[in-house]
Amino acid sequence: MVSAFKKSGVMGGYDVVDEFDVILYANSLPYKHEIVDNTDDFKTYQAQYFTPSALTTGLTRSRENIKDIEGILFDLDDVPDFLILRDLFYKMLINSKVEAYLWKTASSVFGGKHTNASRLYIPLRDPIEPRLLSQAVDELVNVLKTVGIDVEKFGADIVSSKTIGRLMGLPIQQEGTIVPWDIKTRFRYKVKAIYEEAEFKPLILPTFDNEFITTENGDTDLTGFVINYTKKHGITWFKGERDDNLTRIIGAIKKAFPNSHDDEVYDAFEISGITSQLDHPEKDIRNKTKRLLRG
Repeated sequence: MVSAFKKSGVMGGYDVVDEFDVILYANSLPYKHEIVDNTDDFKTYQAQYFTPSALTTGLTRSRENIKDIEGILFDLDDVPDFLILRDLFYKMLINSKVEAYLWKTASSVFGGKHTNASRLYIPLRDPIEPRLLSQAVDELVNVLKTVGIDVEKFGADIVSSKTIGRLMGLPIQQEGTIVPWDIKTRFRYKVKAIYEEAEFKPLILPTFDNEFITTENGDTDLTGFVINYTKKHGITWFKGERDDNLTRIIGAIKKAFPNSHDDEVYDAFEISGITSQLDHPEKDIRNKTKRLLRG
C-alpha cells in the first residue's frame, strides 16, 4: 500500500511517498514513548503523519494531488474506556478476518482535549476514486456496526474520515497499538460502492482582485492564498479575535476563489497551520464556510 508521509509535524508539503507496512512500522517503535510536556507542540512540529494515498505528482500537499484512496481512517475522539474499545477490536479481528489496526494518539498517550483518542485504520483491497471516499466511509461505518464496533459511539469524526488527503497521526509507541497477529490469513476490505460520474458542468475559472497572491512557484493555490493573506494583513489567533479573523479570511476566499469547496478551504487552513491554533477547528471553520461561501 502506498502512502504519503509527513515526518516532522503538520506544516508544509509531504516529505516522502513510500510503501507502508503498519506492522513493520509498529515493531520499530519504542514500547513507550518518552514523556512529552506539550502535546500540541509535539503534534504540530514533531509527530509523524500519513495519508493512505498515492500522489499524482511530486510531494505537493493538496486534495488535487491525491491520485487514489488506499485506506480509510476513523478518528475516535471520545473513547470512555480504551479497554472496552480494545476488546471490541479483538473480537472483530477474530470474527471477521479483515485486516485492521488500532492505536492510541498522542493526545491519548500524553494528555489532550479528547478522551482516550484513538485511530482505527482499515486498508483497502483496491484503491478507490477519491470522489468515492464519502460513500466508502458511510459503507464502512455500517459494516463495522455489524461486527460490533459503532464508531459513532466512540466520537468518530466522520467529516475527517471523508476529507481527501487528511493527515492522520502514525502510532507513536507499541503500547496501545494493536496489529493483526495472523496477517497472512487476513483479507483487505473491498469497497462495494461504485462512483457514478455526475452530469458534466463546465469549469468556471475564478476571478481575482488585488488580494490574490500566488504561491512561490506561481500556482493559483488556495493554501498559498491563505498563508500570504494572513501574513500580509498581520492576522493572529489570540482568543477574542479568532472568530472575526476566520470570517475575514473566508470572506476573502469567497472573492478570490468563488467556486472553492468546503473541504478545500478546510485543507488550506490545516496545511497553513491555522487549525492547530483553534479550539474547535472543524466546527468553527466549517460552520463559517457553510454560512459565508454558500449563504
